[in-house]
Amino acid sequence: MGNFTHHLTGSVIAGGACGFAAAMVFGAPLVDAAACALLCGFGGILPDVDSPSSRPTDMVVSTSSVLAPVFTLQSLETTTLSTSEIFLVAILTYLSARYGVRQIIKRTTVHRGIIHSIPMAFIWGAIVFLVYHRAPELVQNLAAASATIGFFMHLLIDEMFSLVDINGGRFMPKRSFGTALKFFSNSMLPNILIYGVLALLLYWCSLQSKMIKIF
Repeated sequence: MGNFTHHLTGSVIAGGACGFAAAMVFGAPLVDAAACALLCGFGGILPDVDSPSSRPTDMVVSTSSVLAPVFTLQSLETTTLSTSEIFLVAILTYLSARYGVRQIIKRTTVHRGIIHSIPMAFIWGAIVFLVYHRAPELVQNLAAASATIGFFMHLLIDEMFSLVDINGGRFMPKRSFGTALKFFSNSMLPNILIYGVLALLLYWCSLQSKMIKIF
């Protein structure tokens, strides 16, 4: 599989392409195009959170702990909150993300498990879509697509490095070939959970985009 440098390089290239396309092809504002580039880059290292002691995990936990208070306060009516309430919400959200996320990752994931899969790429894209609920529709779609592309880039790089293995002068697929671009893990419960979460997120996305109406 690819190492951290390979994934970081691939995500940076893919992020640059997404940012360029957002600005030059779709006409998104530069600040939104830059956000798309960063979302793609972040998605490019996200699958490796299934290894609790990895560098990507440290980056994901650190970034999540910073962003969690921002998006939490964005979803609240901050005009009705006092300065002390805003401070407490921000601190509690930061601490929960900083220490809670790592423990959840440590206790619930295995390397190259269901986190490292195609349905998880769509979950990441759906989460970004929901987070961007206040953005214009174009920006919301571009951000979600960029995030998903970044995640897919990581899986693709891993699969490329698993395709051939030089052993004794022969080119042979590694044992890990086929474990990156997968739809299911070997365990039934994680499969049920991940597809349940995906279905729920896609339903929320459809409600937000008014594809489904509740009477």
